[in-house]
Amino acid sequence: TRVRLPGLRQRRILGPRRRRAVPGSYWVSGMMIDILRKSFELFRLIPRSDLVARVTPTHPTPDQIVPGEMTIVRDGVDKWACFHCPGGCGETIKLSLSKNRRPMWTAMSDWLNRPTISPSVRQTNECRCHFWIRQGRIDWCKDSGHLSR
Repeated sequence: TRVRLPGLRQRRILGPRRRRAVPGSYWVSGMMIDILRKSFELFRLIPRSDLVARVTPTHPTPDQIVPGEMTIVRDGVDKWACFHCPGGCGETIKLSLSKNRRPMWTAMSDWLNRPTISPSVRQTNECRCHFWIRQGRIDWCKDSGHLSR
């Protein structure tokens, strides 16, 4: 049952019905999602993630791109996906997510912040790795020379 207090609202004793954002609520919700994901991985309910997505409105500096994390640059629209090469060469991979550029990738992340990139990623440097990113896991292609885990 709902309690109706129209008289108190009209007299401005209670104030309007609206929800206010709690300061730091985005940080808290992100932290809770990380705890949930790590708990699911610990109890082997989901496979361990190789990459976790983080969304930012500005392009990250090289020191802000950390191993095990994919930074998705989104300022209204998806622009870039940046992460370290999983092949071990240390190179930073920057994939264009812009619909106006070619080649173009699409990036999605599920509610546990596990990214999925489509199509596959192929490195043309000395690393020569070729892989898919699906739900935060690196799936190596047969022509990359890396073994699947």
